[in-house]
Amino acid sequence: MIRWFFILIGIFFCGFVLQAQQDSITRKSATLLVTKAYLSHYVDSLLELEKVDEATIELVKYYHSLLKQNQLSYTITLNPNLSDLNFYDQQDEKVLFPTTDTIGTFERLKLENEQLSFYTLPRSGIVTSHYGWRDGRMHKGIDIDLRRGDPVVAAFDGKVRVAKNSGGFGNVVIIMHPNGLETVYAHLSKMKVKPGQVVLSGQPIGLGGSTGRSSGPHLHFEIRYKGQAVNPENIVSLNESKTYCPEIIIKNTRHGVCAYPGNSFLHTVQKGESWHAIANKYGLSMHQLMAMNGTKKRYYLKVGQTLRVD
Repeated sequence: MIRWFFILIGIFFCGFVLQAQQDSITRKSATLLVTKAYLSHYVDSLLELEKVDEATIELVKYYHSLLKQNQLSYTITLNPNLSDLNFYDQQDEKVLFPTTDTIGTFERLKLENEQLSFYTLPRSGIVTSHYGWRDGRMHKGIDIDLRRGDPVVAAFDGKVRVAKNSGGFGNVVIIMHPNGLETVYAHLSKMKVKPGQVVLSGQPIGLGGSTGRSSGPHLHFEIRYKGQAVNPENIVSLNESKTYCPEIIIKNTRHGVCAYPGNSFLHTVQKGESWHAIANKYGLSMHQLMAMNGTKKRYYLKVGQTLRVD
């Protein structure tokens, strides 16, 4: 551990001196200056780990090389409205999941591009619990196994709305993203961000833990749109830093809200077709077909409506 400490410290102080005030958002140019202070914050989370892997060391070296090439800072272009994100009124800001405007029946939403940023896996690990009904209650996120103290990072660029201890969630961070999504990171042992702070995709926001209503160390990760939870596994990979499609579809019915990749195949219901028949046609179980379409029970299908089938 001591060896890693001196390796990392050496990276920071080999040939450049930076001032902390440079680590700020320049709204006029819509950029974030990545400086010694920003990189120090990143390494701070690594120093609390028992072991630092080779890939992480290489990433820190890469960040350092960028700073060295640009002498004092490395400029990352941000969405110009990122620092001004505000989905809710002042009163609703205090609520973990405020109810916002009604979601349309069918909405297309850009998930990532040069302006929105790109997805980073919040934490690599085994998924121990999936989105859906569990023990008679709706589990609105994904549980990812980790060890206490493992770093958890932001999935996309955004602005921290919540960073506090809140009941069953324990220490929880909620980040707003410019496309209207919010991501939730719960049961953290330590939070490394504050409300109002702008964070970048891949930036450490906390350390894994088991605070709140938790049977053991894990990350509870959610994706929400206008306050409504959707299944993260329909949108992003939980094995690597990639999305299934740069665009997603938000579908709202009286039976629930679901989200799925914009390139998914949709089946148009024909006269006489049932859930069972459609599931069989595409080699799906009834449970899979219903989960893909955001419902926990079958309902009467109307001719002409569409169902996601892949």
